[in-house]
Amino acid sequence: MENHSKKTFNIRPACEEEAAFLARCVCEGIGFEIFEQENDFNTKVASGLAPLAAREDTLYSYRHALVAVVNDDIVGALISYPGEYYHQMRNTTFRELPHFRELDLDAMPDEAGAGEYYIDTLAVLPQYRRRGIGRELMRTRIAWAEQNHPDLRISLLVDPENIKGQRLYESLGFVVTDRHVVAFNHHYWKMVKK
Repeated sequence: MENHSKKTFNIRPACEEEAAFLARCVCEGIGFEIFEQENDFNTKVASGLAPLAAREDTLYSYRHALVAVVNDDIVGALISYPGEYYHQMRNTTFRELPHFRELDLDAMPDEAGAGEYYIDTLAVLPQYRRRGIGRELMRTRIAWAEQNHPDLRISLLVDPENIKGQRLYESLGFVVTDRHVVAFNHHYWKMVKK
């Protein structure tokens, strides 16, 4: 068993030049598994998301992101923001993406709303998983949100089949609520930090 007691990575805010990596993390978070099974569709979606991640007014903006760095290589990211901006940013984001233009955005429930600080995306490259990087990204953002947005409840969505993710979130104090969300034709559980 590997010893991960010595931290071998750093967490820092993302910068605009890292938009392409953030776009790939979003694809991974949505379930495209782009890190391991890159294909034409995944590549096109990530290419479309990258310019949006370089902007400041979208869901996946670099301004909302932390990255994990190992030896100057970015190996993971977390994207989060106050939920009160979710609806407006979602519409801005998906109206710019050709692969999602057919979505009836008005019929889709909001993943987050006022009163929440929403953790949207958490992704770590496969070869860097099980090193505590995802946990540290979460801890760093939770501490920041609790200090800077103490009035907001920290929330996230989790795929019911993502047992490892559920265990991670539960170990950080999140609990499954009775709220369920359907996003991109997939069912998710809403979790909030106690």
